[in-house]
Amino acid sequence: MRRYIFLDVETTGLSPHNGDRVIEVGCVEVINGFITGRVFHSYFNTNAEISSDAFQIHGINKNFLKNKPFFFEKIDDFLGFINKSIIIAHNAKFDINFIHYEINQCGGDSSFFYKNNFFLDSLEIARKMFPKKRNDLNSLCKRFNLINSKIRFKHNALIDSWLLSLVVIKMGFFKIK
Repeated sequence: MRRYIFLDVETTGLSPHNGDRVIEVGCVEVINGFITGRVFHSYFNTNAEISSDAFQIHGINKNFLKNKPFFFEKIDDFLGFINKSIIIAHNAKFDINFIHYEINQCGGDSSFFYKNNFFLDSLEIARKMFPKKRNDLNSLCKRFNLINSKIRFKHNALIDSWLLSLVVIKMGFFKIK
């Protein structure tokens, strides 16, 4: 049995080292190439300012987050959900860097995160499959007819994780017997 977790995060900005934080995590479970329906999803209160550029991407504001849990309140649920999986993220360095930072910020063991999971970057895979083409998630979704090319939508970590799992399945990543 191969367990894959498709992961996406939404953040307050571009760099945890400049004070930006994770405000949403979405994960979708796929086993042996089949979406199981099991997910992890949470928004997080950070008390950090959300940059206008980040807000334009996801539309999440501080007021929406004020009654949400802090990351440390959900870390055990999150790590338990992703444990012993192959984690696939689009532009994985970005997402993994933020998760690593959040785990450290709340006193968690980030070495556990790395020892118990394997990481794949679907953006790198897409660039090899479709050189000289746009390979952002929206472009891939349009290429595989998963979203209407005329519709623009705000990013949401859970929806993006779900779309990414469909893209990777359509890319032929899984050999289904």
